Amino acid sequence: MTQGLLIFKQGIATVFLLMLAISGHSLTLSDEQDSYQAAHGMQWLAGPKQAYSPEMALQAFLDDQGEKIHDKYPSLGFRKGLQWFLIPIENQSGQSLWFARMGRPHLDYLDIYLFDQQGKRLWHNRLGDRVPFHTRAFAHSHLVSTLNLPINTRRYLLLRAQGDNVIDLPVSVMSATAFNQQDTQVTIFYGLYFGAMVAIFLFNLLIFISIRDRSYLLYVLYLGTFTLNIFTREGLSYQWLWPQATQWNHYSIPILNLLTLAFSILFTCQFLELKKRAPTINRGLVATASVLILFAPLTLIDFHFFIQASTAIILPWLLVAIALSIWLIRQGYSPARYFLLAFTAVALATMAYILKTFQLINGGWLLENIMPMGTFIEALLLSFALAHRMTILKSENARIQNEANEILEQRVSERTSELNAALNARSEFLAVMSHEIRTPLNGIIGTVDMLKGSPLNDEQRHNLNVIEQSGNSLLNLINDILDYSRIEAGKMPIEQTSFNLFNLLNESLTLFQHKAQIHSNALTLDVAPNVSERCLGDPVRLRQILVNLISNAVKFTDNGTITVRAQRDPANSDYLYFEVQDSGTGISEEQQRRLFDHFQQGDSSTSRRYGGTGLGLAICRQLVEIMGGEIGVDSKPKQGSRFWFRLPIPCTERADTCTTAPAIDNQSVLFEGRLLIVDDNHINLMVAEGLCQKLGYETEVAESGLEAIAVLMSTTQPFDLILMDCEMPDMDGFETSRAIIKLQQENRLPWVPIIALTAHAIPDKIRACRDAGMIGHLAKPVNLARLQTTLRQALRSTGPRPSKARNHSDSQR
Repeated sequence: MTQGLLIFKQGIATVFLLMLAISGHSLTLSDEQDSYQAAHGMQWLAGPKQAYSPEMALQAFLDDQGEKIHDKYPSLGFRKGLQWFLIPIENQSGQSLWFARMGRPHLDYLDIYLFDQQGKRLWHNRLGDRVPFHTRAFAHSHLVSTLNLPINTRRYLLLRAQGDNVIDLPVSVMSATAFNQQDTQVTIFYGLYFGAMVAIFLFNLLIFISIRDRSYLLYVLYLGTFTLNIFTREGLSYQWLWPQATQWNHYSIPILNLLTLAFSILFTCQFLELKKRAPTINRGLVATASVLILFAPLTLIDFHFFIQASTAIILPWLLVAIALSIWLIRQGYSPARYFLLAFTAVALATMAYILKTFQLINGGWLLENIMPMGTFIEALLLSFALAHRMTILKSENARIQNEANEILEQRVSERTSELNAALNARSEFLAVMSHEIRTPLNGIIGTVDMLKGSPLNDEQRHNLNVIEQSGNSLLNLINDILDYSRIEAGKMPIEQTSFNLFNLLNESLTLFQHKAQIHSNALTLDVAPNVSERCLGDPVRLRQILVNLISNAVKFTDNGTITVRAQRDPANSDYLYFEVQDSGTGISEEQQRRLFDHFQQGDSSTSRRYGGTGLGLAICRQLVEIMGGEIGVDSKPKQGSRFWFRLPIPCTERADTCTTAPAIDNQSVLFEGRLLIVDDNHINLMVAEGLCQKLGYETEVAESGLEAIAVLMSTTQPFDLILMDCEMPDMDGFETSRAIIKLQQENRLPWVPIIALTAHAIPDKIRACRDAGMIGHLAKPVNLARLQTTLRQALRSTGPRPSKARNHSDSQR
């Protein structure tokens, strides 16, 4: 008994001395720090140690047989067999619960053992991509485990790693708070990355569906495979897509590697047009891609070989793609420039990743996440490259159309189909951009209107006028481009509705009364007795044509007269004949011949002196032709111009002649009324509120549809009118309007008219506003005059009351 006790004491002393030998490498946890890179100083034991039990491996480390690791992000590359790692941990903090994030998600097996100071095994957990996901004690896409470390104790964290893939083993030990913070940051990072990649994927998929261009199909396949590849490498596929498919999860990475390479090669051949520009190279690359696709199932036979091979050939292929793009750039193929930038970005990221994988450079956070960064930049640049390529295709198509060659007839037809699809996509894009530009422009023009009533010196007033003119010019440009694109795409609807012709003519002239006074011009309106007040046609397009012609007349006339005439066409009583005559600069015969063409003006000096894009008259011509009429001009230099057009607009009643344009009331008339303004954009809300208050209305605001309904339900003072934005999160203006009208029909709210105040200016959206129950539509940017006119008309039924009691300062609130 005495001899046995002596041997036991000697063993304990030996273990204690060996523990002291490695105590200098221990990880000390304290309250001063909540996150540690535990791999720095970790010990590694390699070789054929399959026969070792965990206790034997621990004893080998205590016998100082391990090798110390100095890298914070250790990577052992491709290694077969078991790899043992030891991290002594001393907990001097005030908390016992810690989290350990270990290795990369694609590690096959990772066994975690926790020993006490006497070498007694306390706990064991197994993780890895070949271990069923549901068995994980802590459900996480990465290899994460909780550690129970009693306070003021020493524990030994023993790790056993095994796998055919790269063995990366960065280890971090964190408190619960630090882990949650880091996990949130990682989730946000990858959420933004995968969200952006999915958005780019869907965007290009929709373009492919629209235009059926093979480049977009191959790009979508390439983008989808490498996004899924990274999604799988981060363990997210195993967690969310196939948690039960353990075998597939293991073999998916080399398969996705090979498919990504294959689609990358095929996309390169298609995008760079190698079949036409380098047929021999194209055949070789297509054959290579085919072999890669055929080899993908063979990874089931030899995983280790194919994971190394697929990783090793990525960089050489990227260098080949870069060399091809440089060669084509030198040959004048401009889309290859974006392609070069894209593949250079991903090549640099891949080079760093491969060098780390084969242990040629040390790892780090940047290297661990460099592939998502590089692939995102590549995806973005390739999208630009495809868009640029489509522009080139459009130019080529125009050239092919001019070559009336029967041999190329079929090819021309195919290209034309692609072009039409691209034009439709462009029209949709312009409509979206119009909405996005009108929103900040509303803030600019609306703020100018509010500042006009402020005390300003001459220089400030001049600068304010410059801002207003520039904003209006930008608005006109947006409208012209949007209309031109819609007409070109054949999406300009023409309506047939009854309207008041006299009001339309008067309102069209009223818009230019102030500008005409600045140019010292007299504006007159001459309506023949045979013209009735009520007509049948499209008042919106008629107004657009008249406004364009009157605007040009005012622009090119100084100290003169401008007359707008309307009469029945003597040749056909169902047609109305309009004239806009001025005494301005006039137009030569040569200029008249191309005046109605796109982007054409009198001469190059016209744009510099008067501004404009040359789209206005082209749009007028196209609108007149769509409506079944004709347009023309009679003019001589320095003798003025007479623009005329005739349209099929039947009239039903007769009326007296109106000979003068109405004068604008420049007095500041204030009105009583209570308005609710609903808009999620704070700047637009501020502008609309300021303009309404300047007109004398009492206002209340809401920043969402739900808030607007809450205000209406809770207010004790009824509103006279609601100004409703259409595009709002959660509950847009259309839904909000329908909900308000439903509450009104249920007698839970008093009836209040709703007017749309939105950046949408296309007919489809205007119809949607009316379908939702709104009585009117104001397109942003809105100025004080248009707002005043619209509010007057809308409140006419409820009787807006002019108020002389409010002082000027109240109106400027």
